[in-house]
Amino acid sequence: MRTRFTTRALLPAAVLSVALAAAGCAGSTPSSTADKIRVGVVGLDFSNIDPGVGFARQVDAFMLETLMKLSPTGEVEPNLAESVEQTDDVTYVYHLRDDVKFSSGRALTAEDVVASINYERKPEFSESFRYSDIADVKARDDQTVVVTLKAPTASFQYVFALNGYIFDAQHQSKNAKDFGKPGTGVIGTGPYVLDELDSTNGKATFTANPDYWGGQPKIATATLQGFADENSEALAFRTGELDVVFPSDVRSFEATAGTKVTSVPGTRQGIFWMNVGVAPWNDVHVRRAVAYAINKDDIINVIGGNAVADSTLIPPAQLLSIASQQEVDALIGSLPTYNFDLDKAKGELSQSAYPQGFSAELKTPSYGGYVETAQAIAGQLKKLGIDITVTVQSEAQYENTFSKPHSEVPISYTYFNNRTPDPGGMPRLALHSSATAVGQNNFADYVNPKVDDLIHKADATTDAAKRFGYYSELLKIVGEDVPYVPLYAGNINVALSGAFEWKDFSAFSSDVTPYILQISPK
Repeated sequence: MRTRFTTRALLPAAVLSVALAAAGCAGSTPSSTADKIRVGVVGLDFSNIDPGVGFARQVDAFMLETLMKLSPTGEVEPNLAESVEQTDDVTYVYHLRDDVKFSSGRALTAEDVVASINYERKPEFSESFRYSDIADVKARDDQTVVVTLKAPTASFQYVFALNGYIFDAQHQSKNAKDFGKPGTGVIGTGPYVLDELDSTNGKATFTANPDYWGGQPKIATATLQGFADENSEALAFRTGELDVVFPSDVRSFEATAGTKVTSVPGTRQGIFWMNVGVAPWNDVHVRRAVAYAINKDDIINVIGGNAVADSTLIPPAQLLSIASQQEVDALIGSLPTYNFDLDKAKGELSQSAYPQGFSAELKTPSYGGYVETAQAIAGQLKKLGIDITVTVQSEAQYENTFSKPHSEVPISYTYFNNRTPDPGGMPRLALHSSATAVGQNNFADYVNPKVDDLIHKADATTDAAKRFGYYSELLKIVGEDVPYVPLYAGNINVALSGAFEWKDFSAFSSDVTPYILQISPK
């Protein structure tokens, strides 16, 4: 088989994308011009922008690019690779553009691509799970990269549209010890060049790359400014110090910043996990009791609205890529659901080994609405007889938990920015047994051979009906086992100052993609 690889639009464009003009974002009186743009970000570690580490992708997105990219309607499009061919079930051949140079002036080669991808898939990096399907990456010649998978994987088509930052491999090799750190940074092919990385004040500044292969960027300079919390970020927007913000608590941000936030339905998903290997969470009746005791509408209110209650670990928007609305609605109606019902919650707890309740600790990071949401969940569970102590962690403490076994944080609230249009994203990320490894994202340590088998079967075919059947069966199993409580499907949000517009803001817009190219000065 030898096919030219393209994808169709997965969701209606009217749902995915809006024309975002500053007229809808009034409230701040901007001082910026087309010469500069200032972006706010909460809770970002500016001390190391090594793309393998993965904790500063918002910085990397200005300078580093991927082989492919997603359109506003979820189609895979060329980027550094001008085309890709799937030559058999497990082989993808990427043909690179011949006019791309790093900001250092050196031409991009296939060896840079191979070195970048192999570097980022090193097991010691927490983001390496994104490349777990890859068996081998080789350069056929200077302009051709051949990727071989371990097995047929339908969702692989999106991997290099969302991941795999390509950097100057020679620069990395010469500066291996300090790669990504202030003073060394990274060198990429992207629209901007890093001028300064200030880890003390949480700030990165950039200048437009004059030799960018995609043409001269529309904005001459850019600044990415870090903030400790969203409130301080909103105050900075209000006083005209910022031009772009991606808020999570829309209601609070709008009130503090004095602006209107634009939102589109997305695949950001809030969940509460319970580690099935740690008592008392290893008791399925405890987990079901918790699921019934959480009032999702109240949680949505706490996060500022801008979301809808969710009952399935695969976002409905992703299921629509392989099934009709009628089929998706019927599936969701057939799944085990845990709508708020305190009587049912108490009934489940009475069947557990802890009928009188128990005490537990819930660790949470200090930013992005996590604390308020964790406290709300704790308050709801207290009515069930579960006494939760919320422990607030610093950014460094929170990041450190990713290098420890999941059992160290047996319960917590988080949200997944599950940006792929493919329904295989969350199952592979949060349910597969291989993702229980340290640094990966099966935080519940959930292991079910039948679920693993369904994930593999769904990935091994491109037949939409078969995939929908496999994922339907999977969701019913997981609904009974309840390692996670889906809370909400959240929107994607942005606030712009009056100096800029974003015509193609969509569900696939993200602050870890080259969004800066989509924003234009008015």
